[in-house]
Amino acid sequence: MIEKPNTGGMLDLDAMLSWAVVIGLSIWAGVVSFMRKLNEGQTRPFNIRELIGEVTVSGFTGVLTAYLCAGVGIHGPMQFALAGIAAHMGSRWLFKLETVLNKKFDLPADPAPTEEKH
Repeated sequence: MIEKPNTGGMLDLDAMLSWAVVIGLSIWAGVVSFMRKLNEGQTRPFNIRELIGEVTVSGFTGVLTAYLCAGVGIHGPMQFALAGIAAHMGSRWLFKLETVLNKKFDLPADPAPTEEKH
């Protein structure tokens, strides 16, 4: 008898746990990034707005990296490690990714901002 393959429905606990780990690592990386900036004097203590910004960008980059890893077949600990590193890098990782994609697809770099004359 041919068994129906697992299609990863709503209650796929392994997938849910993996994404919970990715999101948890990403948030943790955002907090660590904020603490690093705090120790280097780049932000003020109790700056909740900066902390929320770091956690948000880190969460986004961590999840994006996990999706990219899954797309190329990287799973498990390597996926988690890459997502955590990218999440800690935050916006720096996004700029690096943009540079790589611009070169790969032969896209023009963003032009330098020009001043508007009134």
